[in-house]
Amino acid sequence: MTINFDTVLDVRHEDSPIPTIRTKEALDALPLGTILKVITSKESSVRNIRTLVANNPFTLLHELKNAEDFIFFIQK
Repeated sequence: MTINFDTVLDVRHEDSPIPTIRTKEALDALPLGTILKVITSKESSVRNIRTLVANNPFTLLHELKNAEDFIFFIQK
């Protein structure tokens, strides 16, 4: 599955809640309809990013986990 995205936010080395805060800031700065790819390595950030999307006018298009990271594709 290939998802085209407009911007990448790499917060792999940030501790919670910084990945969630930076994700919100990045989404707020993007034009409507664009897609943000978020990469985090902290499992604690996964639930927080899901909650962020659920409580805002964003759409979680896809979420996956590879050997080291969690990846979200979020549309504004």
